[in-house]
Amino acid sequence: MSLGSTKLFALGVGLILVAGAVAVVLTKRHDKRLSVASALAVAALQSKVASATGISGLARGIRIPFYENNAQQPTSVMLGRTATPVEGGRYLVGDLRVESYTHSAAGTATNFVIEAPQCLIDPSLKLASSGGRMVISRPDGSFLMTGTGFEWRQAESFLTISNEISTHITSAGLNLSTPGKP
Repeated sequence: MSLGSTKLFALGVGLILVAGAVAVVLTKRHDKRLSVASALAVAALQSKVASATGISGLARGIRIPFYENNAQQPTSVMLGRTATPVEGGRYLVGDLRVESYTHSAAGTATNFVIEAPQCLIDPSLKLASSGGRMVISRPDGSFLMTGTGFEWRQAESFLTISNEISTHITSAGLNLSTPGKP
């Protein structure tokens, strides 16, 4: 064996030991019926996702901007407190926050904010979805909508809310003008 192959062999053994340690930790943390083989399979899947995406384990403070028409500033941003890689290049995100912006010479204005405690995002499709609760609001408080189950298509700026929808609009959001006398 050459020195290079010895190092490669040692690296392989080290990775197997780390995967085994992860398997034992997963077995102890989760359901006691989870076998070491199942835990090793989970560790192998997480390793594969990590090598494909560059994110391993739990990531913190994620930010996925969307730029329209080669703009210099993002028109919307998906933010998350935590992100755990799952199958297919997707992530389970905790504390999702989507912000939509309008840019002008006067500055940047936030149009609306979507918030959800947990959702699944697909960065390649610029898609966020969840069967859980969500809130969409305007920063000035003129509009608030809640619901259960949603899908946000960032590239199209398209939001679908499935169930239990409740909408609240204040007069600040209506821009009503006083009608003239006839």
